[in-house]
Amino acid sequence: MAARNIDLDRMQEFIDRCCKTESECGTCNRTHCLVGFAQTALAYARQKNTSRIPRGHELVPQDDLRVYYQEDLINALVEVLLQCQNCRDNHEEECVINVTRRALELALLGENFDYEGSVFTYLMQLNRHNREIGARLLKAYQDRKGN
Repeated sequence: MAARNIDLDRMQEFIDRCCKTESECGTCNRTHCLVGFAQTALAYARQKNTSRIPRGHELVPQDDLRVYYQEDLINALVEVLLQCQNCRDNHEEECVINVTRRALELALLGENFDYEGSVFTYLMQLNRHNREIGARLLKAYQDRKGN
């Protein structure tokens, strides 16, 4: 499946801002870094000209305990959600948007949530889980979607 109207470069731009660089983290180990994993997933999609990352949702590192900058993660997650095709019943776990979303939400909230192909449903679910971050995500999403 070729990449649908997904702006991988724009997603990359926001995700790159989340990287704490080797000056803060020490040696970079992308296989254990949620942001590094998201960067790798985007690079794979770009290289293969695909929107699917085989088993990508299963490969998201679960052992990254770094504390990232919340505002950068929120901005990156909003950009990923803006790229979402709202495919609902046709949602694929292996979609590069979904795989990237899972890495970012794990970094931001410490856990993964079900995604049913609807940004609105997802944002409401996050708001029920964490009102502060959920409200910030919703506002940022609405602000950027309007532009």
